[in-house]
Amino acid sequence: MSIAVLQAPAAEAGAMPTDRLGGYRGKRALDLLAAALLLALTAPLMLPIWLLLRAETGQGFARRLRIGRGGRPIRCLVFHVERRDGRVSCWVRRVGLSGLPLLWSVLRGEMSLVGPRPATRADLARYGLAQSGYLAMRPGLTGLADARDGGRFCDRVHDDLRYGRIASPRVDLGLIATALMRRWRPGRPQPGLALLSGTVPLIVSSHSGSCRAGRHPSAGPCAAAGGRAANRPGAGRAGN
Repeated sequence: MSIAVLQAPAAEAGAMPTDRLGGYRGKRALDLLAAALLLALTAPLMLPIWLLLRAETGQGFARRLRIGRGGRPIRCLVFHVERRDGRVSCWVRRVGLSGLPLLWSVLRGEMSLVGPRPATRADLARYGLAQSGYLAMRPGLTGLADARDGGRFCDRVHDDLRYGRIASPRVDLGLIATALMRRWRPGRPQPGLALLSGTVPLIVSSHSGSCRAGRHPSAGPCAAAGGRAANRPGAGRAGN
């Protein structure tokens, strides 16, 4: 499915009330149903993966501190796969299962299947005037910002705000389908859209360039209070 379906007229996007950013009737029900189904299908894998990782690294899970809806801190649980020379760690990363435990965050209502990337406090500071838009939504396992293969931090902010205004069941299902297709399409690099991988949403890669103060060419304010910050934080510091 092409992400072209996500394009909406600017007037329509701007008409969405701020208090409804990222929400629509039935979104929570869709999250619960899909997360419960995915957990039921993958539960037989979780215990063996946890045991093997614990034997290999001494730690089965890792926790990443992120900022959720309303500014509430959330601890995102992922499989501990940071050992680069570990056979099990490499396999879990390769098949995209490192983020399976994040489905529990969806069930608890801390996250959504689709939404902005979970932000660290440092990330949130870089949102500038757009912080209120991020804080109005639940972070997601995948989102409109992940449809980019690259781009500046301002692009991420723009996409997060745009998703908040065009969110609908059709948009969410389209993003999930696109995420799954791109994730497992032969020849695609491992980083990219990944519904079930904790690597992409939780380990924010650095991008070239910086986010200058001013307005994004197509998306309202993108204050670069943190535009001078070098790169997005990596996983090693995220849980600190």
